[in-house]
Amino acid sequence: MKKRESKLWQRIKNLNLKGQIFRIESNTINGIPDCYWLINGKSFWIELKSNDIKNCGLSKFQINWHIDHIKNGGNAFILQETLLQSKLKLFKVRETRKLEILAEGENSRDTLELHFDKMAWDEGIETGVLKK
Repeated sequence: MKKRESKLWQRIKNLNLKGQIFRIESNTINGIPDCYWLINGKSFWIELKSNDIKNCGLSKFQINWHIDHIKNGGNAFILQETLLQSKLKLFKVRETRKLEILAEGENSRDTLELHFDKMAWDEGIETGVLKK
């Protein structure tokens, strides 16, 4: 799955998003998401998943990290690329330890861009997320 997540990351990088976005590789913090995005003073953590597993295959450490981060006012999302359905889904972890689906669409560049627009829009960033 790591190879597919790396390909998803490459697609995100190729969007040419505004702000600063980079991939995190950490063996020191259990559950920390794969990507960090900073745009217009707002920060977002994004866990990448490329699978068809229920609950996106999140570990208990990942779920706990998301819950704690959101409780402290942070933004954290899960971006899942499903393999069988060929969909891109955007989720948020809720305190109930359940995933809430925020957006879903075909696995395309347009859908990927729309999911980043959704993250930004929910934080009041209305100017579009791509560099022109």
